[in-house]
Amino acid sequence: MLTAEVAWELLASTGLSLARMVASYIISFVVAVFTGVAMAKNKYVEAVMLPLLDVLQSIPILGFLPAALVVFVRVLGPAVGAELSAVFLLFTSLVWNMIFGVYTSVKSLESSVDDLARVYRLPLLHRYMYIYLPASRNSVIANSIVSWAGGWFFLTSAEVLSIGKTEYSLRGLGSFIIKTYAQGDQTAYVAGLTMLFAVILLSYLLLWNPVAMKYTQTKALVGFTRVYEELEKAVSRIRGLIWERLSSAYSVIRRKKGRLAVAILFPIILDVASLNNIDLSTTSWLSGSWIYIEEFLVNLPLTALRVYGVMAAGLALTIILAYISHMMPRLSKAIVMLGEVLSSIPAMMWWPILLPALGGFPTGIMFFIYMQGSIWYVFFNTIIFGLTRVTRELDELSEIYGVRGRLYITKIFIPSIMPSIVAGSISSSGGAWNASIVAEHIRLGELNIDVGGVGSLLSRYAEMGDMYGVVLTSLLMSVTIVVINKLLWARLVRKIGGTYVIE
Repeated sequence: MLTAEVAWELLASTGLSLARMVASYIISFVVAVFTGVAMAKNKYVEAVMLPLLDVLQSIPILGFLPAALVVFVRVLGPAVGAELSAVFLLFTSLVWNMIFGVYTSVKSLESSVDDLARVYRLPLLHRYMYIYLPASRNSVIANSIVSWAGGWFFLTSAEVLSIGKTEYSLRGLGSFIIKTYAQGDQTAYVAGLTMLFAVILLSYLLLWNPVAMKYTQTKALVGFTRVYEELEKAVSRIRGLIWERLSSAYSVIRRKKGRLAVAILFPIILDVASLNNIDLSTTSWLSGSWIYIEEFLVNLPLTALRVYGVMAAGLALTIILAYISHMMPRLSKAIVMLGEVLSSIPAMMWWPILLPALGGFPTGIMFFIYMQGSIWYVFFNTIIFGLTRVTRELDELSEIYGVRGRLYITKIFIPSIMPSIVAGSISSSGGAWNASIVAEHIRLGELNIDVGGVGSLLSRYAEMGDMYGVVLTSLLMSVTIVVINKLLWARLVRKIGGTYVIE
C-alpha cells in the first residue's frame, strides 16, 4: 500500500507532467499555425522551410538535447533551464506533423479567398480566426491525436536529461516510474503505471476524441462530448484576447527572425564544440568527424533493416485491423481506444513492463518498441480517417456485382485507404528511426541491454557525454531519413496519386 508521502509525490508528479505536455502542445499549436500559414502564403518562406522541416522532423530527441542544455540550462540555470529544456524536447516530438497539417490545408485554399481578404482589408487577426484556422481545423485535430501520443512516448526522455555525468531528473510521472523501478519499489512502480494509463485514457476520452468526433465526423472514436462542450465554451471566452497577443508577438518575431537565429545558433555551435574540446580548424574537424561517420556507416545497415522490416509488419497489421474495423464497426471503437493508450506509453517504460514476460528475449522487446514508434502514424491515419473513403456506395456496388473476399480487399478496400497509408508511412519511417534510441539500448538500474545499431550508438554517445558525437550522428541519421523519403516515399506518393483514385 502506498504511503501518504508517496501518493502525494505521485499526484504532484502527474500534475507536472500534464503541465509540461499542455505547455508543449500550446507552443506547438501556435508555432504550427504561424509557420504553416507563412509557408503556404510566402513562396520564399516555403522554399526555405520545406527542406528545413524535412531535416528537423527526422532528428531524434537526443539530437536536440545538447542544444536544449546549452540554450536553456547554461543561460537560465539548472532549475528553470532544465524545465524549459523538457518542454522544448516535448515540443520537438509534437510540432512537425502539425505544421505540415496547417501548411497543406491553407495551401489548398483557392486564391480568390485571399483576394477577397485584401479587397475588404481584413486584418491579420481576422484572417487567422476566420480563414486560416477554420481551413486547417480538421487537419490540426487529426494530427494532434498523433502528436499527443508522440509527446507521451518521449516523456521519460524529456524528464530525465542526461549527457555523460551531467543529469537533470525533473519531478514528473515519467521520472517517478523510472525511479521507483530502479529502486525496486514495486508498489509505487505499479501505482505510477496505473496513473499513467488513467491519465492517457482520460485525455483522449475528455478532449481529443470528442473534438475529433465533433469536427471530423469520424465514428471510430469514443468520448465524453458533454464535458468537452463545456471546456470549449470556457476556451472560446478568451480566444480573442489570446489571438490578439499572439499576432503582435508574431509581428515582432518576423521583424527580428534573422537576428534571433544568429543569436541562438552561433552560441550553440561554439558551446557544443567547447564542451567536447573540439578544434574547429578544417583539418582537425574533418579527421575527427570521419571517426563518427565511419561508426555511423557500420551501424546503419542493422538499424535500417530493423526499421523497414518493422514498418512492413506494421503496415500488414494495420491493414488487417482496418479491415476488421470496417467489417465490424462496433469493434473499431475498442481497437482505436486501445491504440490511443498503447501509442502514448513512454518508450522506455516498455522495457520494465515486458521484461518479466520476455526476460530471455530482449530482441522481442526491441522490435516491439520499434513497432510502437512507427505503427501509430499509419494506424490513426488509416482507421480513424482513411476508412471514411470506403463509402457505403462502394460496399453496395461490391455486393451487387459479387465482389467479395480477396478480390474486394485487393481491388476495393486497399486502393480506397492507400492514400492514408502512404501519408502515415512517411511519418512512420521517422518514428521508427527515432524509436531506435530506446529500442536498441537501455540502462536502467541493474538493467543494461545493448543490441547494436545507430540508436544504440547515439545512446552510448550521450552516456559518455560526447555531445559532438550525439549532434553529428543525429544529423547523419536525419539526412539518411530525408534521402530515403525523397527517393522512395515521394515517388510512391506520386504513383499512388495517379493510380489509386476512386470516385
